[in-house]
Amino acid sequence: MRYPFGLVFDSARHRIAGKLRGERKRAVMVSLDPLGEGRNAYGCASNGTNGASGPANGPMLSVAECLAALDECDTPVVSICGAEPLEYPGIQELAWAILDRGKHLFLCTDGALIRRRLHMIPPETNFFWNVKLNGTEKVHDGRAQRPGMFVEALDGVKAAKNAGFFVVVTTTIYPDTDVNDVAALYEMLHTIHVDGYMFSPFYPKEKLCRVGSATFHEKMYQRFREVSSVLGDYNVMTSPIYLEYLRGERELDCCAWGSPVYGPKGWMAPCYLQEQGYAKSYKALLEDTVWENYGRGINPRCETCMSHAGYESAALLGANPKAGDCWKMLAWQLSGNLGEKREGTQKR
Repeated sequence: MRYPFGLVFDSARHRIAGKLRGERKRAVMVSLDPLGEGRNAYGCASNGTNGASGPANGPMLSVAECLAALDECDTPVVSICGAEPLEYPGIQELAWAILDRGKHLFLCTDGALIRRRLHMIPPETNFFWNVKLNGTEKVHDGRAQRPGMFVEALDGVKAAKNAGFFVVVTTTIYPDTDVNDVAALYEMLHTIHVDGYMFSPFYPKEKLCRVGSATFHEKMYQRFREVSSVLGDYNVMTSPIYLEYLRGERELDCCAWGSPVYGPKGWMAPCYLQEQGYAKSYKALLEDTVWENYGRGINPRCETCMSHAGYESAALLGANPKAGDCWKMLAWQLSGNLGEKREGTQKR
């Protein structure tokens, strides 16, 4: 399977339970940002870099506050994110507590500190290192603006795989991304048995005019068409429905409430990219946010957003459904194989 069976089963059960209870909005994943890095909540996804090193200067969440947030918004999948979560003093205690609750945990990192943190937890089937790599050495170091970053990250990936951990890699796709360079990266990672690959579309900070926005999207659509063609044989963990959206083949409504981010100031409202305020509780985030005011074609700040927080959540929740979507998702899940490349299969 493309993901471990336990994660797939728990996620499906969670969504079905929500539908049976008549819940119109139900999160599929919660992201904890204990250091309070705001825009870097998804690292390279928010600003195209791998975040800044070093602990945050402002207030940070306690482990108890992180766990209280999980009680508020109960989901089977949890992400610990931020500029570099491994700088968080309570990272070991927090990771253990999340896994003890039976959650599936993705720890997002630039990879530099993995080797020093491997001892904090034994390999668990519910635990994933999620390492940000945006290309081969020259490209990745250039994006991160930190020479030697790629070597450190690759060393961390190798150490984690040798220790028996699940490791996935997230790559930010930019309008000027050389997909062949990403293919060279994945071929390298395949030799050390990385388990899967995710894509994160670049979000420009600046507002673009209508023509600029159209040009940006056309470039992004083309990059993701190339991604699907060139990288389709790897264990891509980005859902096929979301990829259709990224290729410009279908529309999805933003469901940012399906993947909320919690930091020291509260729940980021309406999402981690907008930075328009904070809600004191997840319930308040759902009820006090006028969700109809956000999305492409509605809000200028949303025009260039293709974020997985909003749109992959929509794909997983079945928003804007089409005939055959359920079978498509099932076939995609069953056709994957953690850590393996599907030699000789048709690329999609």
